[in-house]
Amino acid sequence: MLEKPKLPEAVIGAALQTHYGLVAKSLIFLPIGNDPGAWVYRVETEQGPRFLKLRRGQPKHSALHVPHYLREQGIIGIAAPLAARSKRLYAALDDFSLVLYPWIEGTSAWNMPLSAEQWRAWGAVMRLIHDSPITTALADMAPREAFKGRYARTLDRLQHRINAEDHSDKTARAMARAWREKQPQIEQARARYLGLGQRFGAAASDWVLCHADIHRANIIIDKTSAIHIVDWDEAVIAPKERDLMFFVADGHSPAAVAAFQRGYGRTSIDPVGLAYYRYDWLLQEFCDNGGRVFLSETLGKRERQQAFDEFKRLFAPGDVFDRALQAYRQIP
Repeated sequence: MLEKPKLPEAVIGAALQTHYGLVAKSLIFLPIGNDPGAWVYRVETEQGPRFLKLRRGQPKHSALHVPHYLREQGIIGIAAPLAARSKRLYAALDDFSLVLYPWIEGTSAWNMPLSAEQWRAWGAVMRLIHDSPITTALADMAPREAFKGRYARTLDRLQHRINAEDHSDKTARAMARAWREKQPQIEQARARYLGLGQRFGAAASDWVLCHADIHRANIIIDKTSAIHIVDWDEAVIAPKERDLMFFVADGHSPAAVAAFQRGYGRTSIDPVGLAYYRYDWLLQEFCDNGGRVFLSETLGKRERQQAFDEFKRLFAPGDVFDRALQAYRQIP
């Protein structure tokens, strides 16, 4: 979130001391991230800095336990939550939850070019993640890809809201016009999403633990040039194409893709699966940005305008809509 939550920092600091035994010398709010129900801070303590995610309600247990499990498996570069005094991986605070992580001193991969070695290392760690056994506990806890068109209903709800209401808000009016102009492309994307889901779901294999949001914004490059994978909120059990579409069908250079594949190793990739997940991502973006403007009553003007800007960017040349179309055209 870009704006602070309505929770005093003194209350957050007291909760950190109670649940984690840490005295927060300062809490620095970081206006980053797209989750409307989460806020992040850098916490300065005598033991060193920590990364705090404050979330409305309870966190997804899979978002905590999947990276914790992978870290326990010995996979380096996984940002896993720290245990509270209760031994749980989060702590409750009124209607919120606290999740604390080690602070990674580094730079987002979103803001820097990656070397061939870093792409290779990224591929290698993804293969370790995908090869990790799925325990019974994780299978019971983590969501499993169902191929049931999870975004179609939200898209219908947005469409109804856009068409049925006289929007008094300036941003909502502008976005409603832009949405209507793109209606043929949105409907085409919806139809392909549902069709590809039925086709791929009937033949999907290689079910693995997936990060499911493994774009460069969720990679931190530390001072030694090593990679760290953060933000496991969307962790899911799914075919490997759920993660691999971020690498082989996401607009990277051929050299970057080749380096990633050297690290990942040999595997067969289903083009239907890649296309399905590209459209899954596109509809997620439609629903996320549309929901911020038309379905949320808590976001400020700055965040609503950002959602509108991101919606328009989806249709820019080479962006998310184009990548989905290109992946579709690669299906034999």
